Amino acid sequence: MRMKTISKHKPSGTEYASLQTQFSRYDRTTFSGFVYDRTDLGRRYTVELLVDGEPYMSSLCDEFVTELADAGIGDGRFGFTFHVHDQVGSNAGIVEARLANIGSPVGAPIRCDVAAPEAQWHRIGDIKWAGGLRFEGWLAQDVDEDIEILIAQRPVMTVRPIGWTNVARGGEFGVGRRIDFHLPEHFADGRVRGLSARTMSGRNLVSEPLAFVAFDRGLEQTLADLGRWDSERLRGQLFDQLLPASVPFHAYQGWKARFWPATQSDVSSEAAVVLIGDVRVDESIESLEAQRHAAWTAASLPAQGFSQFDPRAAREFVDGDSANSEFFVFCLSGTIFAEDALQRFADVFACEVDCDLVYGDVEVQGGAVWPLAFSAFDLERALEQAYGAYCFAVRRERALEALRSATSLYDIFLSCVKPDRTFHLPGSVAALPRIDASAATAELIAASEAHFARAGMDANVEPRKAGLLPAVRVKRAVDWNERTTIIIPNRNRAELLKRCIETVTPAVHETNARILVVDNGSTEPETLDYLESLPAEEIDVISVEGPFNFAAINNAAVDCVDTENICFLNNDVQALDDGWLAELLWRLAAPDVGAVGAKLLWPNSVVQHGGVVLGTNFFAAHAFNDRMDGDPGYGDLLQVAHECSAVTAACLLMRKRDFLAVGGMDAIRFPINFNDIDLCLKLRQLGKRIVFTPDAKLVHLESASRGRDSAPDRKARFNRELAMLRAKWGAVLLDDPYYSPLLGLDSAPFSALAWPPRSWKARANLPPVPTVPPIGM
Repeated sequence: MRMKTISKHKPSGTEYASLQTQFSRYDRTTFSGFVYDRTDLGRRYTVELLVDGEPYMSSLCDEFVTELADAGIGDGRFGFTFHVHDQVGSNAGIVEARLANIGSPVGAPIRCDVAAPEAQWHRIGDIKWAGGLRFEGWLAQDVDEDIEILIAQRPVMTVRPIGWTNVARGGEFGVGRRIDFHLPEHFADGRVRGLSARTMSGRNLVSEPLAFVAFDRGLEQTLADLGRWDSERLRGQLFDQLLPASVPFHAYQGWKARFWPATQSDVSSEAAVVLIGDVRVDESIESLEAQRHAAWTAASLPAQGFSQFDPRAAREFVDGDSANSEFFVFCLSGTIFAEDALQRFADVFACEVDCDLVYGDVEVQGGAVWPLAFSAFDLERALEQAYGAYCFAVRRERALEALRSATSLYDIFLSCVKPDRTFHLPGSVAALPRIDASAATAELIAASEAHFARAGMDANVEPRKAGLLPAVRVKRAVDWNERTTIIIPNRNRAELLKRCIETVTPAVHETNARILVVDNGSTEPETLDYLESLPAEEIDVISVEGPFNFAAINNAAVDCVDTENICFLNNDVQALDDGWLAELLWRLAAPDVGAVGAKLLWPNSVVQHGGVVLGTNFFAAHAFNDRMDGDPGYGDLLQVAHECSAVTAACLLMRKRDFLAVGGMDAIRFPINFNDIDLCLKLRQLGKRIVFTPDAKLVHLESASRGRDSAPDRKARFNRELAMLRAKWGAVLLDDPYYSPLLGLDSAPFSALAWPPRSWKARANLPPVPTVPPIGM
């Protein structure tokens, strides 16, 4: 037998003589450069960053370099950017870049003990098509310029970056100025076009024109108008689900004029309108006189404080002028009704025999008219914000029952609501008058306390800072004899795990909880030493062998837990205060709550998780990751606790018995992704509520420990799990009860109006029904 020796040869100098490289330092933690081959501009290289001779991270050279594109060098996508940790940037001596697996230097090594010269290149931003006529992106903080938008190289508009967004590069997170704009509607003509973008000083943000196509009212309706086959309409429907279109909120008036549904009805039930207060009553009556629904009577009840009234005056109206009314509408004086408001309320009661109360969307003033598009009934938000109380209709029998004890607008609303008999009517039914938040908050506290008294629950209700609407904070009584186990899966990355445990330990002590670390095949000596030291700190450690399967790891951990509650926590999460776990427990104290999620931030203070919205591009998205911490969110949803269809398992509290009742996490269909969404939807299937609270706030590095799913080797797995989510929960993905059908699904939730609206039909908040694919399908 002949033996052949295989060895790695160092490449000759002539082999890479055609390479052009650059490596520079932008600031203490940012290094950038480019690599391209003059003889093969289609080739992409991978660069490895070395810190003091040790490999630190690698990157594919495919970022857009404006200067190279302007010089006509290929498509300009030859750049790379590295962000190192602050500690690494501060302590490093020499940082250098080399071609991965080849070893050839990229540029010259950089000494970190001297001031960084001005970088010759640094990526300044990016823009992507979001669907329809919407485009999104970011611009570097230090580039204070407007963006010129061009179609077919002709300028069409100028965009000013507004707000902030997270920019992830490598393992680090930065803040960029948010770019978010819609093209004029005349571009929605079904023609494929290309969009370019550049700063006013001429620096390009895209390497080549971004192809896009948009259809007026969507592709499905376009094909229907053309009389195409039903099979083609199905293609159009899928296109609209994957790439839905939207219009910006500031175009609301034009959107409303175009899409508002025509109401032709022969329902003639009589309505009784109760205006609480004596301010601008004439304006409210004038809007009632313009109603298409002719059968109505109205009364104005003098208000004490914000919306308190004399029950005797209300009963006098009920027994007198409105004795024949079939339903009552309650609102503040000064409310301006939409001309079809009473007709739409009457139609809901006529069509939905199970409906006792229906509330509609409203409009608020802020220099212009802005829509507040609500969800289907949300009890947690109702208790903290009474969001549906400003214009709602109630069947006569239910109203009479409530008026026996209710003494304010909030009190009537919370007395009448029953989750399974309360409907939401999409579309504005009224424009709200100005609300005195200080007076209203005290009445909302009293109404919420009365609700808990009727339910026989102990709870403390405190005032909150008001936003668009008055708000309170609810703290239910907790049985502190029930214990909680915090489950933290981990593999290597001792520094992440240590920081996580250090920051959550004060909350553990405060709530008499415990910590269970679930190790999944750690091999690094530092991690193994740290795990061995944890039992001395009364922290339990178990080992789950095998490949990383997030669902299976957590299922195995729950089997080892003997506490009443379990809190799933990622090892890349860090607590910001000591009260986060107590806040989650106050929410879970409601017996019908199945899971509670926290507000999570990226390290740069951009919101990473504000609850999960279903349906975005036909899967799911975290809400409000286009907002900075401190932003109240759309409709103040980042200021009050509210329900949503799902929350992330990066920080999720629930009862162990509920976890077992739904069969735990699905380790076959959703081993890595969407297992938390599936878990929450299974809880909702049992009638449980999923609550997000902004009062438990933590930092989440998001996939710092296991990497991102955009990596090529993980895309196939991610796509399979996404296909499974669509197969099992497709119906609820298309109609999330906690997200208005009038809001866009093309990008960040709660950031635009749907074009066209998905539905105007009144809806109740009903448990989801899955279609479970057989294993292996």
